[in-house]
Amino acid sequence: MFHWNSLKTRVTLFTLAIFLASIWSLALYSSRMLRNDLERQMSEQQFSAVSLIAAEIDRELALRLKLLAGAAASISPAMMDNATALQTRLLELPAVEVLFNGGALAVNLDGTAIAELPRSAQRIGINYRDRDYLIKTLTEGKSSIGQPVIGKKSLLPVFDMAVPIRNAQGKVIGALVGVINLGSPNFLSQVTDTTYGKTGGAFLITPQNRTIVAAFDKSRIMEVLPAPGVNPWIDRFMQGYEGSAIVVNPHGLEVLVSVKQVPVAGWYTSVILPTAEAFASINVLQQRMLLATLLLSLLAGGLTWWMLRRELSPLLDAAKALTTQSESGQPPQALPIARQDEIGDLIGGFNHLLDTLGQREAALKDSELRLRTIIENEPECIKIVDAQGRLKQMNPAGLAMIEADSLEQVVGRLITTVITPEYRAAFEEMHRRVLAGESVRMIFEVIGLKGGHRWLETHAVPMLDNGEMVQLAVTRDVTERKQAEADLRIAAAAFESQEGMVITDTAGVILRVNRAFTAITGYTAEEAVGQTPRLLKSGRHSKEFYRDMWETIGRSGGWQGEVWDRRKNGEIYPKWLTITAVKNNDGAVTHYIGTHFDITERKQAEDRIEELAYFDQLTGLANRTLLLDRLKQVMTASSRNDSHGALLFIDLDHFKTLNDTLGHDMGDLLLKQVAQRLTMCVRDGDTVARLGGDEFVVMLANLSASERDAATGVEAVTEKILAALNHAYQLNSVAFHSTASIGVTLFRDQFASIDDLMKQADLAMYKAKETGRNTFRFFDPAMESVVKERAALEGDLRRAVEGKQFVLHYQAQVVGKGRVTGAEVLVRWQHPDRGMVSPAEFIPLAEETGMILPLGHWVLETACTRLATWAAQPELAHLTIAVNVSAQQINRPDFVNQVLAVLQHTGADPRRLKLELTESLLVHNVEEIIQKMFVLKAAGVGFSLDDFGTGYSSLSYLKRLPLDQLKIDQSFVRDVLTDPNDAAIARTVVALAQSLGLAVIAEGVETEAQRDFLASEGCHAYQGYFFSRPLPIEGFEQFARRSEFPPENS
Repeated sequence: MFHWNSLKTRVTLFTLAIFLASIWSLALYSSRMLRNDLERQMSEQQFSAVSLIAAEIDRELALRLKLLAGAAASISPAMMDNATALQTRLLELPAVEVLFNGGALAVNLDGTAIAELPRSAQRIGINYRDRDYLIKTLTEGKSSIGQPVIGKKSLLPVFDMAVPIRNAQGKVIGALVGVINLGSPNFLSQVTDTTYGKTGGAFLITPQNRTIVAAFDKSRIMEVLPAPGVNPWIDRFMQGYEGSAIVVNPHGLEVLVSVKQVPVAGWYTSVILPTAEAFASINVLQQRMLLATLLLSLLAGGLTWWMLRRELSPLLDAAKALTTQSESGQPPQALPIARQDEIGDLIGGFNHLLDTLGQREAALKDSELRLRTIIENEPECIKIVDAQGRLKQMNPAGLAMIEADSLEQVVGRLITTVITPEYRAAFEEMHRRVLAGESVRMIFEVIGLKGGHRWLETHAVPMLDNGEMVQLAVTRDVTERKQAEADLRIAAAAFESQEGMVITDTAGVILRVNRAFTAITGYTAEEAVGQTPRLLKSGRHSKEFYRDMWETIGRSGGWQGEVWDRRKNGEIYPKWLTITAVKNNDGAVTHYIGTHFDITERKQAEDRIEELAYFDQLTGLANRTLLLDRLKQVMTASSRNDSHGALLFIDLDHFKTLNDTLGHDMGDLLLKQVAQRLTMCVRDGDTVARLGGDEFVVMLANLSASERDAATGVEAVTEKILAALNHAYQLNSVAFHSTASIGVTLFRDQFASIDDLMKQADLAMYKAKETGRNTFRFFDPAMESVVKERAALEGDLRRAVEGKQFVLHYQAQVVGKGRVTGAEVLVRWQHPDRGMVSPAEFIPLAEETGMILPLGHWVLETACTRLATWAAQPELAHLTIAVNVSAQQINRPDFVNQVLAVLQHTGADPRRLKLELTESLLVHNVEEIIQKMFVLKAAGVGFSLDDFGTGYSSLSYLKRLPLDQLKIDQSFVRDVLTDPNDAAIARTVVALAQSLGLAVIAEGVETEAQRDFLASEGCHAYQGYFFSRPLPIEGFEQFARRSEFPPENS
């Protein structure tokens, strides 16, 4: 019988429910997954079929458009004006009549048919201007495919394909139209004759007017599909979706439809198969699977009931035995174990539990004994006070605190009798609160039975003792702590002294500061506590300084000395600091105490003394003493670092006249302004000094190791000083002009006499005065000669730019075996006296002096003028010109406007201009350069990265640059056949260019073997002597007019 409160019944039903739920879930899941897999396979198979049909239709349409375009190209303007000739030409095109079952016709610009195939179609004279596809062909000059319509003459469904007929200038003068008759056999038969399954088939549909072009059911040709919004899936297909889906067709039938577009016409092909046919096999399989699951469920239910009834019988017997024992009132006895299985283990566990309970009862008694032992030996007082405040229990530690010899001596006594009078009321209040249920802490003083005083801290909680609420308290002796607190109060008074004090832990975290610290540093205690003394760090001391300080503290326990710190307001100030380590009884450091006082006033006094000793009182510059000391240091450093130094002796021209005419006050005012201007002309590490009167000395340190470069650098500083001193001085209300004469001497080692250097600079200064004042002279004639030569070259360069002494040579850039595609322009200087000056000599000077800007503008304008000239010469119009751009040019704010203005002014095609940038341009202002490149790129200008691989390259920037080409540097091409590294670099540049979609060109190609190697690696554009040297314009144009040529090795 079934009893719902029976364990057997519940276990059986629960087990059966789990089993049935699992097996039915598995069956349903498997059935669903099987159906999904079949749907996916059918969808993929059907989509593959429709894709093949769409591809074939697309190919056929494209073939017919191509045929029409070829036929249209053979029709001349004269034929369009001669209907007979045009008709004859159409009859000569049998392929058109074969591929277009509806024939073909030629129409003029107003859309009227003027010739046709076949002649029997009788369409001549009919106007087709109302057809959208024909309007598009005639007005836009584009090939087009029309929508299916009813033919004007044949009255049959047709669609047309049209291509433009052009004259020699490319102007549209008519159109050639091919006609596909949908009512007759045509190339779309693969759609109309294709069946899919038993009841499915294919459709060809135009989405523009939602019309069926072809169908396996020919009666549906020209049928219009439902309007937008009626069927979402049809709307989705019309919008370009490709794929398969299960939808309900306009006739209410659920079908599996697959769609693929026909790109050339903008149509789409679909294959449709009713789902009843597509999924018939899976429906039968699902029914069989569910029937098998039902039979299995019935069998499992019977087996489960029988098995559980058999297995649970020992458990039921044990339950009856326990019920019998409980009703008899006897102590529990061990149950018999009938079977060695899980139920037997359960009964055995019950028997073991009986033994465990007996053991725990004995253990509880032992625990009570241990607890009593712990309380008796606890070093803190544990006591119980009853509701009336009498002592009921106290351990030996508590008895010792109140100086009692035994518990009997104090038990039953009011506890307040040992508390000092001033704390008794507070204790009684605490006792009342505890009895009310609170947990309370309190510190109070007691007087022992033998007269001793102690401070105690107690923590009292309420406790029930035999139904009575009592106070249980744990009390500790805090006499030593109270004494320490008193000592701390004394120390706190000393802490608030006039000196700043700070206390930190061993990690250097600030624990406390006094008021003097706040007054000195500006930081309040709240701002400082929790920080470290690094809060005050000025940055003037090195890591080594602090390391030595802490090593001394660790060794001796303290340190004192002068340090520079920073106040909260940012002011840096000096202080005298003393740090002392605080140690505990074991000798371990527990804290650090720092005391300090501000020594700013003392340092100011010291600085004033030093200023009087080493600085000129009028100008604040270094005096002779400080100058000689620094000169000695710089001479030693120059010898050690193998660098040059320089001494500039400066004398104001006609200073005595100023003093005599305007007075010494005006002279002093001039000297102060001169000192300010000199200081602004030099670096921080240089020295400006006043020797007296109007004599000044500038010492330049750490110049170049090259004597030539050092002299050049000194020249720049000297010219800067002369320019600064030449500006007008405002002496109160008087505007005064003054100049200076400067003598310069270079030095390099410490063996030269300081007096000799001063004399050399002085002598050179007098030579400058003899030359005419307001100038400078080098003491060393050889150095002066070098500077003069450079100055002369700079002057010649300026005159060359103004006088247009430069010419451009053109080096060919070729592809393949030598077809010329363009040239790189290279500037040459034809000096009237020196002859041809090397670019390596004048280009760096032009960069340094800024002359590269007008020179670069001239090169760009000349190159663009040449492009405009070539545009009118068909054999040269395809050539490009590459122009190198310097960093100064591209970094100018108006660079883009300059390039666009030159292109507009010269009329050059921007697509023929290529700007070559070097990798060094990518070091600075990369984002700004990229923006400029994109603007020019949008205008049609191309970009090539020159000397790629020789300088700075960042691939993260490289991929963002709008480049067209990478140029392999000639340094890699030169040894590409002998140096594996150069070969690997060249190979890598080619691969990188290909991966980025860039062209690549190699410069410096001098041999056929080099060209062949580069070609084998994928580089087919070259520049170098193997093809042509840089040539004047006449020679290059002759060279370029040859389309193929034998390579020259000249």
